[in-house]
Amino acid sequence: MAALPPGWPAGARLASTAAATAATRPPRLRVWLRCAAALALLALATPTLAAGPRDGALAPPAPALAARATAIPANEGGVFGFLDVHQSSSAGESSSNTDSTGASGESSGDQKKAADGNIGIVGAFNGVSSLSPNSPGGALALNSNRASIVALSETAASLLSSASSEGQVTTACIMYDKSGLPSKAYFGGTTIKLNATAVGFVFGIGADGRFDTMANGVNGPVNALHCDDAAGLVYVGGNFSSTSAGLTGSVATMRSASTGGLAIYAPAAGAWQTLPFHGVDGPVFGFAKLKDSVFAVGAFEQTTDNATHAALNTQPIDLSASTITGGNNAEIPGFSDPRNIVCTAGADSAGNTWLMRDKLPGYYRIDFPFRTTPSLLRLMNTMYEGRGTKAIRVEAASTNQALTLSYMDPVTQTETLCTQSCPLRADSSWQEFRIVGVNGAPLDRITGVIINIVDWYGMGGGFNKIELYQQDAQVYAIDEYNGSPCSAQAVRPAAYLTGDWQRTSPASYHGAYLTLTVNRDDLNTSAAQNAVAAVVPYIPESGFYKVYMTIPGCQNTNTCAQRTSVNVTWLMNGKQSIVSAIPQHGLVDQEVELFTGYAPASSKDFSSVIYVGLSPNGTADPQTPTVEIVVASFRVERVTSYTSLGGVIEIHSDLSSPLQIDGPLYKPLKQALPRGSVVYTAAAGGKTDDPTLFLGGQFADARAGYHNVAQYRSQSLSALSNAGLSGAVRSMAFVGSSLYLGGSFNGTADSSAALGNVAEYNSTDQRWYPLVGGTDGPVTTVVPYSPFGEHAIAFAGDFDALYMGDRVAAQGLAMWDARVGGWTNPPYLSGQLSMLHSSPWSSSRANLALAAGALDAVAALKASGAVLLSPQQRLQSIDMMGYDLQRGVDGRFSVNTGLWYAKDNSKTAATLIVGGVFQTPDGATNVARLDGGKWRRLLHGDVDGAVLTINNAANLLFVGGAANLTDDAAKEASGRFSGLTVFDMDAGKEVDVQRLRGPHSSRDVRVNKVAIRENTSMVVVGGNFSTAGGMLSCAHICTLDINENQWSPLAPSSLIDQVTDLLFVGDKLVTAGTFKNGTQPVRYLMQYNFASNSWDDVPGADRLPGPATTLAAATGGSDPSSTASDAFYIVGTAASGGAPYFAKYDGASVVLPEFSIGARSTIRGLLEVPRSRIPPSVLGSAPTRTRRAESVVPAGLVLAVSGDLFLPSGVRASSAFFFDNQWAPFLSTIQSDGAPGMVGSVFFEIPPTSVHQLHRLSTALVILIAVAIALGITFLIVIVGLVYVYLRNRREATATASAASAALAAAAGGAGTTKGALNTAITGAAGATGGARRYLQGDDVLLGAAAGAQASWGARALAGEPVAFDNIAPSTGRLHSGTPALLSGLVAAGRLAAPSSDTYVRTSEKKNAAALYDDASESLDSIFESAAAEAEAAAETEARERAASTGSLGLATAAAAAGLAMPDAHHYDAQGYELDDDAAPPRPTSTNPFEQRMAQRAFPPAGPFGEGDSSNQEYVPMPSPQRQRNEHATAAVLAGASAAAAVAAGRDNRGRSESASTQNSESEFSGSQSASSRPSGESSAHLPVRDSLRQYPVYYAKFTFSSRETGELGFRAGERVFVIDQSDEIWWMGIVDHGSDQPLEQGVFPATYVSNQPPPSSDWSELM
Repeated sequence: MAALPPGWPAGARLASTAAATAATRPPRLRVWLRCAAALALLALATPTLAAGPRDGALAPPAPALAARATAIPANEGGVFGFLDVHQSSSAGESSSNTDSTGASGESSGDQKKAADGNIGIVGAFNGVSSLSPNSPGGALALNSNRASIVALSETAASLLSSASSEGQVTTACIMYDKSGLPSKAYFGGTTIKLNATAVGFVFGIGADGRFDTMANGVNGPVNALHCDDAAGLVYVGGNFSSTSAGLTGSVATMRSASTGGLAIYAPAAGAWQTLPFHGVDGPVFGFAKLKDSVFAVGAFEQTTDNATHAALNTQPIDLSASTITGGNNAEIPGFSDPRNIVCTAGADSAGNTWLMRDKLPGYYRIDFPFRTTPSLLRLMNTMYEGRGTKAIRVEAASTNQALTLSYMDPVTQTETLCTQSCPLRADSSWQEFRIVGVNGAPLDRITGVIINIVDWYGMGGGFNKIELYQQDAQVYAIDEYNGSPCSAQAVRPAAYLTGDWQRTSPASYHGAYLTLTVNRDDLNTSAAQNAVAAVVPYIPESGFYKVYMTIPGCQNTNTCAQRTSVNVTWLMNGKQSIVSAIPQHGLVDQEVELFTGYAPASSKDFSSVIYVGLSPNGTADPQTPTVEIVVASFRVERVTSYTSLGGVIEIHSDLSSPLQIDGPLYKPLKQALPRGSVVYTAAAGGKTDDPTLFLGGQFADARAGYHNVAQYRSQSLSALSNAGLSGAVRSMAFVGSSLYLGGSFNGTADSSAALGNVAEYNSTDQRWYPLVGGTDGPVTTVVPYSPFGEHAIAFAGDFDALYMGDRVAAQGLAMWDARVGGWTNPPYLSGQLSMLHSSPWSSSRANLALAAGALDAVAALKASGAVLLSPQQRLQSIDMMGYDLQRGVDGRFSVNTGLWYAKDNSKTAATLIVGGVFQTPDGATNVARLDGGKWRRLLHGDVDGAVLTINNAANLLFVGGAANLTDDAAKEASGRFSGLTVFDMDAGKEVDVQRLRGPHSSRDVRVNKVAIRENTSMVVVGGNFSTAGGMLSCAHICTLDINENQWSPLAPSSLIDQVTDLLFVGDKLVTAGTFKNGTQPVRYLMQYNFASNSWDDVPGADRLPGPATTLAAATGGSDPSSTASDAFYIVGTAASGGAPYFAKYDGASVVLPEFSIGARSTIRGLLEVPRSRIPPSVLGSAPTRTRRAESVVPAGLVLAVSGDLFLPSGVRASSAFFFDNQWAPFLSTIQSDGAPGMVGSVFFEIPPTSVHQLHRLSTALVILIAVAIALGITFLIVIVGLVYVYLRNRREATATASAASAALAAAAGGAGTTKGALNTAITGAAGATGGARRYLQGDDVLLGAAAGAQASWGARALAGEPVAFDNIAPSTGRLHSGTPALLSGLVAAGRLAAPSSDTYVRTSEKKNAAALYDDASESLDSIFESAAAEAEAAAETEARERAASTGSLGLATAAAAAGLAMPDAHHYDAQGYELDDDAAPPRPTSTNPFEQRMAQRAFPPAGPFGEGDSSNQEYVPMPSPQRQRNEHATAAVLAGASAAAAVAAGRDNRGRSESASTQNSESEFSGSQSASSRPSGESSAHLPVRDSLRQYPVYYAKFTFSSRETGELGFRAGERVFVIDQSDEIWWMGIVDHGSDQPLEQGVFPATYVSNQPPPSSDWSELM
């Protein structure tokens, strides 16, 4: 947790008078009285910024500190200084405090449980700030009619200034010292006055409480500030042309001090630095630092460093080399010599002063030894014996023309022009006059000046000192003309000669110059070429210059024939030199421009040098024996450095760096933005080793592809992804690897992404990301909000809402959390925000923010009624922006109680639930749950009364409060809040509980507390009520059994008023209320003993001075290792006076310890908290103090007291910690209207109280169980019936078989032995008792159950055993391997069930197919039974006919075997031709009626003869030919044939043709099918196409579609469908032709069921 640094004191106050200030303040500490006295003394000496803050300001005043004499005593109203901010630590870091006893951490019980959880804090507030002993930071109530400036840390706020203001603060920056603490904050904007004190659009507030006027600021609005801690400089950008000091200080420097929208302030010197380029020609809007450079951006094109802005006092004119004369010199000895005042440092005395004769005008004349252009005249007036010059007129010596001068008016502080009479003050200070020109024109080079004294003081005029300067740097070849003996220049201009240079002074030339004469024959000799004149000009500041050379005309000396050319070399800087050949043949004097380039300021380390010598290629008259060159002087003139800046200029952070020797320390971008670009913002970031400068504004370059935003890297401009943005970018900030932008844009420039005025650009993947839906208006400020950590970005501007799915109110300020990628709550800044600033987050310094505007309420955290203190000791808001709690419909707002709901002690995450008076964004009232940072409706029902208490017993949530009812019974039944509502959190509904009734009416019901008795089913409710359910009398306290949902009273009590609080202490219920038993004294506290079911007195409770309002659990003695389970704290209100009191029951008696708190305090809650959970800054140095023996709070613990507290220190807090009988303020809260807030409850995130809850089944579940039992009994009855039927049928079948055998024998006329043999065979095969079992050797025909599973199913079926179907794959979901199928009584059906073909079934297709046949519900048993009946009847008929015709039993039995055997398979191709066995396809179509009927089922056609589990087989195999022969033989034996006959029957049946009966039955089966139900093997695909259908495209059904509604077209898989309408993508219309004898069918069908390709013959759908 951060607080403002201890180095930032409370500071001085703004007050018109100390008395006025004191009158607006409530009484405070004695130290404040002393401060008020100090302010009164200070007000007498300095102007003050007046007025006080609003009454009720929450932040306490603090002492004023002494200020510098030049500083403005700082503001009144709040604390003038920063919060006590400790160095920021990474998230999650925590620390603990240990007191002097050595104990630390928690005590037992809930304190131990709470060590790892959150602490919830709820109340009536909208903003929260923390307090600490070293910080005055708190929630601030301000006057919105005044301009306020506040400082914010993570959890604290401090008022820096509150004053009436002309203008607004719109920008700021913070300067940090080497330890990482803030040393000073600077503010800029349009402010020109704070109260009655003028400020120059920018000012500073120091950590020592001093107000920094910044040398009176600048002369125009400030748009941007940048504090460079490393360089100790403040960069100021805006719409100004100069610093105020430059304009008001001197005419000599006012133009050179021009800063053109850009200025640099040096706090250490308290002065503005002179920029070498003198600013730019347009406004500056922002700064960004990248490595060692600061980039200024704005709307400008060029620097303003031309000759106009050069300093007037660049170079002194050497007056000692000039001729000086005086007119009317005084006759006073020692005062008559006009040279007395040249280069003198003496006082105003003889030899140091020049005077004129008494009462006579005079003059002071200076004749220069050269021509020059003077720019500045400085004079110091004489004060000798009351004399002095009062007015002057200055003339050019050669023409006597009066020169126009200007001077700084001492009254108006403005530059004033004068010509005939320019005034001088009667003092001994320097007075300066700028030489403007003559007759309105610039002054040309002149030969001298005359200073005429036209008025004087006393007896006459005179001067004490004189200086004359020229504007351009000029250097002479004759060194005695250079500089001045009394010059203060660090580097004096100089000339150095080698060779035979001669001084030349022609009569026609004013002055002298040097001439070098060389014999023509010696022109190229080394002596001639080495004759060089080197001159060193004085360059006053680094910049770009033009160099001019004065060349005397050759007519002066009549040497034009001898003149030749010179080589001039300019060593400009450490890396560059220029050489030029200049001819000197001019007849008259001329000044020639030589070079233009950069030159560094002259210094001890480097100075530019100009070399002049003979040119080896020079020409002269060949008739002359000698040649000559001349050198007079050089002039260096300042020129504009850059003219195409494109809104960006780079400035080195150290303008005095030696690097300037090699080149300018300011420059444009290597590749500039287009001309006319407006750059509003810049940000540097990206890769650490290769950072990038990002530029945002209004600009575009279609060729380069960027719009409104661009990046500058490796000296090249390039576009960002998607060509940039569609509108202007006003502000940017880097956080991590992402650039966050705000402005007026709706997306990327290429319209590929929608962005609502805010956006994120990731520099790593170079992609744009929206910030949800953005804002509904332009964004002007984007800052990394470091108080909230390294991932927080604040956006401010002219917007009202955010788009987050819903439109969420934002009021011009929003906070983005980059870590979670969502909007979160910003600091609480209520009012009109004009400025928000925060430096980038750093782990090595305090992370602060500054805010300003017409604010009415400020707090560090925006939190509507709820915050939490995390296990890492961080105070933080818990809801998302726009999803916070809001005022109720009646305008009230308060969160009174809360808990973390958990059904049990499992590790399931708890849900925070709060109650009070409010509404949620989704319309819920007074109770809400926190869901993913959003407050939402708890359940379907709302609570429309004030909620005062919440508790839960298992899944039951009890919500109690003030009833919202009338006496109208109808309205009571309408569901309005009756004081108590119980929610079943598992069922998600309200539990029907009998209502409580008030003592007079239902509207009087009030539930103040719901308490849970541990490990029972009892819930105790206390408040104001008389009955439960209208019948049960339980005044003010009642119990509810959660299992029986029944109210029960406790033993009768003497309660006469409502119960205010309940607390279980052990197995006793402590009850706070008013107890009155007859004439006995009133008791405010009693306890209910559940062991005796009686009310007992609490020892010592009679000492309580008034009603008890709050109870809290407590540990016992001072030893934290020992706990007293029956200890508790008591808070109440004294019956006399209403002041709060505090008591503790220590297990033996109630004690009233020392407890000092203001009488106006309201205490709402108490909670013991482990000291380790409290931020160290809150407790201050308290943990190191010696514990007091009488302390009631155990060691290692503190008591959290909440409410509205007036602490002994004068601090008003909403929450504070009480320990060692002393106070530590913790929280200050504020409401949206600026009124002080209140904390209502502080609670731990701990497991719920264990209860005993019966888990009854629901009525629906009971009904289901009853139905299931009934169905089970019915099923058993059915099974018993089926078993009975089965046994009865078995007996009847045996009897029938015996009778049939006898009939067959009789019909054949055979003997009884034969009959017996037949009966025996049949009976044996049927499993009759004692029956013979026969085995056929050779062909492995097995007739007994013991001969193997595959061949024994018939025998087992005959014996009534279950038969397993092994060939049905589990994937079909129909029959599984091993599933029993009771085939009771299916004697012949079991034989017939074996398919006679090698048919294969594709299981993977079959399991996905739907049932396709009309009789799909036909059971397997019914198929077996019907087929068996038909086959057995046919076999019996044929056997009797054969026996009658042949008279042979063998033939009869063979015929019977043939009748019982299955027909052989016939396989056909697509054209209907029969295939032989070798050509049969992998899965032919069966002709067996039984197989066909089985194929109609939803499972594959198969019998019980499958070979093992087929779950992994693609095709399910049917019986092999060998198996078929065995089955045929088995059928013959069952018919009574001998073994040999059976073998023969098996062989014959395999090779024979189908019998006539079989064919007839098959043809009947096939012929019985209609065209519409024709098997897919007989699909309409092979029918001829009718002419009427040839016009339609033909499709083939991939699947069978059964029509269910009128208008739908049904078809079988494989059928032809003629499509007549394909306009719909899902349903088509078509026609199906079932044959010429059938009508056409038309309807709609699913388009996905058909294909334009006919199905292959092997497709499974053909069998469907």
